Amino acid sequence: MATWRLSNIYFFYFATIGIVMPYWGVYLDYLEFNAQEIGQLMAIFLATKMVAPNIWATVADSLAERRGNSIGLIKIATALTVIIYTILYWASGFWAVGAVMLGYCVFWNATLPQLEAITLNNLPDKNQYGRVRLWGSVGFIVTVILLGYSMDLAGERSILHAGAIALVLLFFSSLLLSGSRIKSHVTRSVERENTAGVSQLLTPKIVAVLLLCMCMQMSHAPLQTFLSIYLRDHGFSHFQIGLLWSVGVICEIGIFLLASRLLRTYSLVTLLVFTFAIASIRWMLLGLFPETLLVVLGTQAMHAITFGLYHTAMIRVIDRLFVGRYQIRGQALYSSISYGLGGALGALLSGYIWDGLGDSALFICSGLFMLFVSIIAWKFLPNLIPDDSQSAH
Repeated sequence: MATWRLSNIYFFYFATIGIVMPYWGVYLDYLEFNAQEIGQLMAIFLATKMVAPNIWATVADSLAERRGNSIGLIKIATALTVIIYTILYWASGFWAVGAVMLGYCVFWNATLPQLEAITLNNLPDKNQYGRVRLWGSVGFIVTVILLGYSMDLAGERSILHAGAIALVLLFFSSLLLSGSRIKSHVTRSVERENTAGVSQLLTPKIVAVLLLCMCMQMSHAPLQTFLSIYLRDHGFSHFQIGLLWSVGVICEIGIFLLASRLLRTYSLVTLLVFTFAIASIRWMLLGLFPETLLVVLGTQAMHAITFGLYHTAMIRVIDRLFVGRYQIRGQALYSSISYGLGGALGALLSGYIWDGLGDSALFICSGLFMLFVSIIAWKFLPNLIPDDSQSAH
């Protein structure tokens, strides 16, 4: 398969993320939901990450075993995402909007895991993955800037239209995919072994590490749910907000390029405690100086550390904690508990704190929370993460 076909679908998939992550809370605010309701609705989006990818991975694996590949699943999933999403044009009320969000997120979340597998299976050289995945970041950056500008001209309703356009283009991009047959029997074998060994994975040390991961993502929930509303309410235009979101992604790309050198120079414990501490500083600064452009710009640049460096280090930690036949299950647990459960709980709590204590207090509370997590991590992480000569199993 030509790499441009893969780059194309990455571009439009992450373009949809460039709509949902920065602006969906703004759209829900436009629909006049209160902060608690916005938190609850965004929790639906994040909670589907706990279950949907695992379910669709099982379905895709079954298709790959019977038909040789699962590319058709992406085409079906993107088509159903478009169909269900369009119901939002008529949906009104909390339960109706929540039901539609649940429906399209279940199918939307089926896309990326299968795309990653198809990409790696069809690239002649797996080292080309970074060049293909880069177009996802480009799609995100282009979308947040253009949609921010569009909102200043046409209002918040343009978020709904942009989502529809991006999803339709994502569907058409999926139609361009084709690929070689996948050797699925190896995956099936490993998956059966992992399922059988789940009860052996949740040792106290591993649970403790996963809880720290969950805390990190809980602290990011105010960013994902309310940052654009927060900055708008403190005087930033939508175009400025889009530019600020793009700064975070650009800096994230930069840290990915430096990550291998940092991992060789510093221990995983040192890097993780550092990312937790920077997260604390980032949220505190946002809470204390929401109207100061240079401060907000600096906090967005910190995304390179609180996401890029953190995620890179945690992937290495999970690789050490879950060895041999447990590696696939370990990555699934990390994703589900961290980004799924942690993100959903954080979104729910964010709505209540925003309504109860105020917008600035939400980010200050998140900063204080991560200060506590940093201290806990500094004290206990050295005993939780094995060094190069150890493993958890």
